[in-house]
Amino acid sequence: MPEDVGRTTGSRRTSEPSVLTRGKQFHSEVQAAYVAGLLGVTADNATEQTILHPSGSRGRADILLLVTSQPERTRFVVEIKSTDWNGRTEANRRQLFLRHLRQMHGYLDVLLEDIGDDVDAVSAAMLYPHRPSEPAAQQLEAIALPQGIMVIFYDDMDWNPDRP
Repeated sequence: MPEDVGRTTGSRRTSEPSVLTRGKQFHSEVQAAYVAGLLGVTADNATEQTILHPSGSRGRADILLLVTSQPERTRFVVEIKSTDWNGRTEANRRQLFLRHLRQMHGYLDVLLEDIGDDVDAVSAAMLYPHRPSEPAAQQLEAIALPQGIMVIFYDDMDWNPDRP
């Protein structure tokens, strides 16, 4: 059976593209490594957290933590994407990245409302598996950093268990 066709779940056959399966595996790996790498963070804190938008729609932040280091309380939101940036045209890369940033801004629109009440600051990051070529990495950072959003590559992280 081709990898993309589907898999059997119980007595029901479901169809899940291989890219989605790989994305879910990467997502779980990052959450587990993140928890293992941070003192005092439990697995419950590094799982998806629901964000309720004013419209009533719901979003799911991949990692949403409240980091309390007196005197500042920072809400840290991470969106995990399994996107491989290499092999994409500059225009395609920009279009897809802007879509990812729109998703993050949807979370930030809600989280920033809590500043002064529940939190003192909000920090946002997009996390991808591998650092692309330098021009591609520079393009992503040039778009995200002026918006206050960090771009992180998992293979650069010291809490990545596969990092040399």
